[in-house]
Amino acid sequence: MRKPSARDLPGLCARYNVKLSPHTTWNVGGVSEILFAPFTKADLTAVMKWIGDCGMDFYVLGGGSNVLITDEVLETPVVLTTGMTGISVRRENGVVFLDCAAGTPLKEVLSLCVKNGWSGLEFAAGIPGTVGGAIAGNAGAANWFIGSAVESVTSVERGGAVVKWSAGEITWGYRKCSLFGDGGRVAQSVSFMLRESERGKVARSVKEAMESRKTQPAASRTAGCVFRNPPLDSAGRLLDAAGCKGMKMGGAKVSEAHANFIENVGECTAHDILSLALTCKKMVRDAFGTSLCFEIKTIGIGDA
Repeated sequence: MRKPSARDLPGLCARYNVKLSPHTTWNVGGVSEILFAPFTKADLTAVMKWIGDCGMDFYVLGGGSNVLITDEVLETPVVLTTGMTGISVRRENGVVFLDCAAGTPLKEVLSLCVKNGWSGLEFAAGIPGTVGGAIAGNAGAANWFIGSAVESVTSVERGGAVVKWSAGEITWGYRKCSLFGDGGRVAQSVSFMLRESERGKVARSVKEAMESRKTQPAASRTAGCVFRNPPLDSAGRLLDAAGCKGMKMGGAKVSEAHANFIENVGECTAHDILSLALTCKKMVRDAFGTSLCFEIKTIGIGDA
């Protein structure tokens, strides 16, 4: 692999042999041979141009709240977007548009909405991670999905081209966004379309959303729900009924609070988490004939 030099990428922060565990909420993961940490739109464009010129694959890492990274050395470059933050506001005829850089924490966007009485994202209260990650996985709760609040998404393609996608050009599915299925682009920014409302009303809706997450182990090191809900059922219910709750492998444990969460309880590895998750998946399949699908993304692990 040809490593970039300052001459290749002027002004760009390219780091080598970076530990990835501090960049995930599970606090597990190996070492990235090359990690790009862009802070500006120009940085990101330069990264993607270099990746395209070299004909290389790449991984995107945001807040690390929905991802399991291999314990091994990762040779494929990682693009870390958390340095790309910022929110700007536009208003048109009572409609509020928030233009958010991809690395902006989702909780920061929601805090601004509560402060100003802007409605449309209350359901996202308690969802961790960044705006870009939430869009890529169409994060949601109950029957609400973040894609429903999107006006447009601006991406940078492999090779450096910048493309703005209107909401009508994007297909949203359960934990899916059509823009980011093949790994050929990365989100640069997202524009949300919200409604002006009352601060008290928005605050109450946010509180209700947080109340609905009380069963989740918020204080533990997890990565959110491990499995997607199958049609007309709950992955957490199936895992609990199959006897998975409380199971432990190495430093990984199925949460006693919610069976669809795996906790890092100390000295945990990605191998521990994957082994436990696959065991739970088999137990559900054996008990109910239902094959659960991962909601988490894997990096450097292959088909899990």
